[in-house]
Amino acid sequence: MSNIIKRRKTSDYAQIHNGALQELDDIRSIGLISHLMSLPDTWIISKMQLYKKFGRGPITNAIKELEAKKYWVTIQYREGKKTLYYYNVSDVAFDDSEVLNMIEEVNQGGRRITFISESFAHLVSIVENQQLKTESATFEDSSIVDFEQLTVNNSFSTVENRHLINKEVKTNKEKQNKDKQTLLINKEFLNPIKFKISLLDACNSYYSNFAPSRWSKKTWLTLIEKFVNEKMQDEAYISVPADKIQSYAYQSLKNMAYSHDFKNDKIERKIPFYDWLNADTEDDELPY
Repeated sequence: MSNIIKRRKTSDYAQIHNGALQELDDIRSIGLISHLMSLPDTWIISKMQLYKKFGRGPITNAIKELEAKKYWVTIQYREGKKTLYYYNVSDVAFDDSEVLNMIEEVNQGGRRITFISESFAHLVSIVENQQLKTESATFEDSSIVDFEQLTVNNSFSTVENRHLINKEVKTNKEKQNKDKQTLLINKEFLNPIKFKISLLDACNSYYSNFAPSRWSKKTWLTLIEKFVNEKMQDEAYISVPADKIQSYAYQSLKNMAYSHDFKNDKIERKIPFYDWLNADTEDDELPY
């Protein structure tokens, strides 16, 4: 008779989430993640060390599946003239909010990301759009300064120079005042990255309110990821204030739950209404 013998666990034993072991198909992927989970948290992942120990082919194929199923994240970036790599691995699949934090961490200090695992490539465009807006604003400011300096160095006459400089200084001040007014108007709104992280966290905080009896954990995560990505495409972060994201998430999930229950003949058709924009707290009941 064959048995599975589970001996007493001690600190010398690694604990691995069942999801990874059951979801992965390639035995090389299972072996690699098991090996990595047995290492200390402070161990720095090095592909060269893994190649040396297990061979380039098996490691390359194992990482390929781990990346595809979001257990491994590779970020390649430039720091000066150097090309460096940042690896993260987990026995629980990474979500977008976790990888956005990794991207922000890498981007600190002027580093430029040149590659990220394909499963999370869509996140880089969000960061790049924000960087392009910042760089564009910086370029506009610097161009005015350059023009002023050029005017001084290549003068037609003292009076003409003074008029040109005064005109550009006035334009610059008007732009700064306009930017300040825009900042005051939008100060309660988050940038796209912070909005996405906040909305993901807000939605997941209501898991126990809406998911049980409706969706499995895996279905819930897929549903939330799709919902948040759609809101990013609709640029919802422009119209949802930071202090209303929790209410916005609650109302959106309430509508999803209502549609789910109606589709499965659990309720009769009604029109739910919830004033999320003016709400301070949320109840736990659906509007039926």
